This record gives sequence, C-alpha cells and structure tokens, in this order.
Amino acid sequence: MQKKSRAISSLKLGYIYSYIHFAVEVACFYFLFSRFSNSQLWWGFALLYDALAFVPQGFIGIIADKYSRFNYSILGMTIVLVSLVLPFDFFALVLIGIGNSLVHIGGAQHTLKTSGGKIASTGIFVGGGSFGVIIGQLLGMLHKDYLVLIPILFTVLSIVILISISRRYVVKKKKWSIDITSKISTGWVVFIAFMVTAIRAYIGYAIPTEWKKTEWQAILLFFIMGAGKMAGGLLADTIGYHKTVLISSLALPFLLFGNSNMMLSLVGVGLFSMTMPITISILASRFPKQLCFAFGITTIALFVGSFPAFFIKPTSLLAHQITVLILIIIATTTLLICLEKRKQNEINN
Repeated sequence: MQKKSRAISSLKLGYIYSYIHFAVEVACFYFLFSRFSNSQLWWGFALLYDALAFVPQGFIGIIADKYSRFNYSILGMTIVLVSLVLPFDFFALVLIGIGNSLVHIGGAQHTLKTSGGKIASTGIFVGGGSFGVIIGQLLGMLHKDYLVLIPILFTVLSIVILISISRRYVVKKKKWSIDITSKISTGWVVFIAFMVTAIRAYIGYAIPTEWKKTEWQAILLFFIMGAGKMAGGLLADTIGYHKTVLISSLALPFLLFGNSNMMLSLVGVGLFSMTMPITISILASRFPKQLCFAFGITTIALFVGSFPAFFIKPTSLLAHQITVLILIIIATTTLLICLEKRKQNEINN
C-alpha cells in the first residue's frame, strides 16, 4: 500500500503561519503596551520597536535566502518567549523586535517558496498579524500581570506547531515561477513596490476615523485590515493582478467620506488593504531566487511609511481627505503601470 504524503500544501502553510503571525503580534504588542505605554518616552519606544521589527527583515532575508534550511520562525518565537519573561525592559524590547523580524522572514520563506508563483498563502500569512496587533494592544493596556500568560501560551503553542511541521512541507519550486511585471527596469519595480507599500502604511494612520471610539470598533478595524490582505492574495490568484488592483482602487470614496460612518470606512480599509500581496508579488517576480529579501524590502517600506505618522498627521478632515486622495491615486496608477496586463490563465500556466 502506498504511503500517504505527509507534505503540507502551500495554502495550508499560509493558514498555519497566519496563526503564528497572530500569536507573535499578540505577544509583541502585549509586551510593548504593558511595559511602556505609561512612559513619558512611549512614542520613542514604539518607534524603536517598529524599527527593530521591520528594518532588519531585509538583511535577515538575505541570510535566509542563502541558508534556507534553517527554520527562522522557531528561533524568532523562542526569542519572543524569552523576551516576555525578561525583567530588563529595554534589552527585552530589542530582543522581541528582532524575534518578530525572524518570525516574519520564516513565514515569508515557507509560504513564498512553496507557492509555485501564487501569492494567496503569503497574503493569508501576513493578514493574520492584524488580528494579533489589536488583541495584544488591548491585553497590554489592562496592565494585569497575570495576562502575560495569554501571549506566553500562544507563543509556546506556536513553537510546538512550528517544530511539528518543520519537516512536513515540500518546497515545490525554489524560485518564483512567473513574472507579473511590465517591461520596466528592476530599479523602477523596486521603487514602485516600495512607494506603494509605504503609502499603504502611512494611510493606515492618515485615514479619517472619527467613528472609532470603542474597543470593539478598534478590533473590527484591524480585523478588516487583515481580511483585506487575505482577500487580495486570493483574488490576485483567481481573477488576476490588474483586476485586483482596480477593485482595490474603489476604496477611495469610502475612505474619503467614511470619517463618521463606520461601515463606509471599513469597506474602504478592506479594499485598500488588498494591495499588500500585489507589492510582494511584483518584487518576487524580479527577485525569484531571493524571495526573503524581496519580502524584506516591503517591511522596510512599512517602517518608512509609518515613520512620518509619529511626527506629522493631518490636522483637519479636509487635510486627511486630500492626503488620502493624492496617495491612493499615486499608488493605484503606479501599480497598474508596473503590472503586465495578461489573462489570468496565462499566469496560472
């Protein structure tokens, strides 16, 4: 009798890593808010955490592309677990940021390299983090010492899952198998992907959301962000990248006029979040043998896009609306220029 394959499909890996991403964000944001949110230097610590969590991924990605057999996510989750119980706040902050970076690269490595040129699994993986960010924030703001047990349990379970599956996935293709970009130079492709990712990060702060006044509304906002990222990957693989970007561009009126209307705003947030897998895909197309590095470029862009929000925010509704209008038009136009318009069956083949 023939033995059944124990290999895990790319899509299943996407869902598994979605949970891993959820767990690491719960742990990291619980840590950040429970230890630093009452500090007068709060924004400095938050900015440092963002830098440590996002920027090193480009450099770790280079290492991961070269030494691909190592499971970086197991190391990352172990570092996160140690950080949660360390009494030295600043040192633990540095460690947990680096641990977060390692988990991201591990997830990108396994979902991108098993996908054969599809992006749904990576979109699902990345989308899971949005749910964890808000849950971690809310737990941390309660400032109850016993609540650390929740992120610890999530982290321990993540390590157990990662160890159990580490030898059960099969890398079907060691490089990205399709090129979805138009015939422009690699430098322009990187610039456009970087810029669009940075725009998406900044708009996350610049969206006018006067309606967000309760914890449940905040949870719903982050949930929709995550769901939009997941949907973007699934749609791109199903109906094509061009159509997905065009659908995402419909976010504009909802974001402009959803300031006091939660439902309008959430529709816009979900639609615009769909661009996340597209930017990863176009970079993967140009760096087919360096997929972790390609992913790391987008995380550096996330930090660059979020950095101004720590210091500069539109002060009026009109300023918010003008900012969102200009940035979304730029993001949509440049993405469409970057993508090669082809039928979806050509891409699938």
